[in-house]
Amino acid sequence: MIRGLIYLRSSAFICGFAFLSALLQLPALGADPVIRANLSVATTTVEQPVELQIEIQNARVIDPPDVEGDHLEVEMAGQSTRYQLINGQPSFSSIFSYLVTPSQEGTFKIPPVPITIDGKTYYTNELTLQVTKKGPNNQGTQPDKPYFGELVIPKDSAFVGEPVPIELRFYFDRRIWYQPYPQGQFPIIDGDGFVTKKYPDPVEKEETVNGKRYRLLIYRTAITGVHAGRLELPSAYQEFLLHLPVTQSSPGFDDFFEQSPFGSPSNAFERKDVKVETNSGSIEIKPLPEAGRPADFSGGVGQFSLETSVKPERSKVGDPVIFQVQIRGLGNFDRVQAPHLEQMPAWNVHPPATDLTPLDEVGLSAIKAFAYVLIPQAPVTQTPGVTFSYFDPAAEKYVTLKAEPKPEIVSGASILPTTSPSPAQSGSQPAAVPSIASVANVSHFSPSPGFATVRQQTWFWILQGIAVIGLLAIGFGQWLRSWNAEHAAARALRRERRRLYRDLKSQDAESVLCAATRLIEVDFLLRSPEATRQITAEEAVRERNVSDPLRTRLLELVAKRSDFVYAHRFSAITPMDRIGIRETLHEWEKTP
Repeated sequence: MIRGLIYLRSSAFICGFAFLSALLQLPALGADPVIRANLSVATTTVEQPVELQIEIQNARVIDPPDVEGDHLEVEMAGQSTRYQLINGQPSFSSIFSYLVTPSQEGTFKIPPVPITIDGKTYYTNELTLQVTKKGPNNQGTQPDKPYFGELVIPKDSAFVGEPVPIELRFYFDRRIWYQPYPQGQFPIIDGDGFVTKKYPDPVEKEETVNGKRYRLLIYRTAITGVHAGRLELPSAYQEFLLHLPVTQSSPGFDDFFEQSPFGSPSNAFERKDVKVETNSGSIEIKPLPEAGRPADFSGGVGQFSLETSVKPERSKVGDPVIFQVQIRGLGNFDRVQAPHLEQMPAWNVHPPATDLTPLDEVGLSAIKAFAYVLIPQAPVTQTPGVTFSYFDPAAEKYVTLKAEPKPEIVSGASILPTTSPSPAQSGSQPAAVPSIASVANVSHFSPSPGFATVRQQTWFWILQGIAVIGLLAIGFGQWLRSWNAEHAAARALRRERRRLYRDLKSQDAESVLCAATRLIEVDFLLRSPEATRQITAEEAVRERNVSDPLRTRLLELVAKRSDFVYAHRFSAITPMDRIGIRETLHEWEKTP
């Protein structure tokens, strides 16, 4: 009996395990394939390879896709699969990795890669790789030491606002065990006149330098000069915890590479905290030219493209339409602002929602989408046209991209305010003047007996009442649509304010600071007659008449958020800080 129970339990376990394994080996049922392509970094130097990864979700693909590019050598680096259970649903991904090595400098496109799944062809997104020569800042490595750092700057000049990708490389003899100390700490570059992007996770690999094998830890980021002139970059440094092999001689490193890593009888290791520094460097920051600067230029520097779309393509007056503008390319997406929309009285345009999709680890290659809510006020056949201006550092000139209006069929009655016609616009024929005789003979006028009979019928007055009610309903409907259109922005701001107050409870310091500065802007816009106006928190504080202590606290809050987001000067948000932020915001909202 007991043996039978054990057998049944074992069989049930095996069946359940087999069912789960089979479930994990199937793509997500009913889900469309999702294909992503990205580069490990969007900028490199000649002969320096980067990694290209293509991930295909919800589909099984066995044969590696063919990747090609002009002046790019593409080699297959590996293939893997990944299974996940997300909210109880199985997810399957095929991942293909390639090494892309450029043979010359320039900006190269990796075109969309076709992938056939179940007889249907899908395409990856287009990628851009910028290749430069190894600049004079790269002073070479120091292979005579067991560990050292290197700052790699791929170019010796850039424009104000142009992000320059850099690498901080830390080399360790392969016999040394290392880890950043404290854990999670990133390299520090002290200095003024530039900002850096957030570091992605570092990359580890092995490299041979002058015949000696090193383990290499690479941190990638980008610097952006904010002022014209010579920008001096001091040595970057990172602290590490090392486990060094103990040698039989003195603990110095004069003969480190000649000693056996297990020279002592005990095969012991010495623990040591060290600060590893890189070389310094410099780069010339050139000012943006004044000549030819477009009026709508907002600071975007790089190479970009512009695409638009609209949903739905048919609507009615007063119904919202989503008009999406995508800016794709390589550049300083932190400074890419909403593009300029053509003024059209028939469209009520609300501020866009912004979404950024990075296409590389650092975020220099990305897609920035602006989703506008457009509310038609009258019948119209197309959306507004779009223009976006930026500075191209490669061509050293300003470029204005234009997107033609998209077809959009809007039906219904106009709710635009109408103006009374002027006397000149009235009919040119003068009104007929009745003769004196006819006026004098008015006492002889008698209504038609048939019309008098109809007026005395009950159904006549019922129809008149229905007609009046219908006209009132139409008028009320048009007024309600107009009212909704006028107050849609304020309602959206109030909903956003409730969400932002919830974000103040977040454990993430960046989320708290971003929510606080946005609450300053939202309260200002809710009191402004132009709720769709674009304004920064700093401008809002300076425009409103508030007390000097409150203005100082608000500007300090804005500055702290800017340091956190752009200069990456991190500091924790304590419970007392949260209380102070809330009190400051409440005082701001109470000011008249």
